[in-house]
Amino acid sequence: MPEPAAADPRLAARFTEDLLDGCQVLAKDYGYRPAQFERMVREHGGVEAARLLLRGAGTAGGFTVLWEKNQLGRSSEATMLREEYADLFTPDELLLARRRLEEHGFDVDAHLRRVAGTQ
Repeated sequence: MPEPAAADPRLAARFTEDLLDGCQVLAKDYGYRPAQFERMVREHGGVEAARLLLRGAGTAGGFTVLWEKNQLGRSSEATMLREEYADLFTPDELLLARRRLEEHGFDVDAHLRRVAGTQ
């Protein structure tokens, strides 16, 4: 997948922080600590970690756990679709993230409206 034009490093850092904050919420509120995902984010940064997961065959185990806990809104796929982060990814990556979520019954548009209303 081609990479978008040079990403704003501050925006990429904020994306990474949002993913790590989501990990903390999942551990605290749902008893699920996505340790492998957290390591990936810390090692590669959030943008590259999200890309690596998108390139993987099928869905990651953590995605399945989020689906089972009705928390797909905390997935890297849902986070990358947020308007403020869209410039970090290619249109193909965003489409793949949307498809993956929708294939699991997640209402992407409703989620994005909710998120936009809380900012």
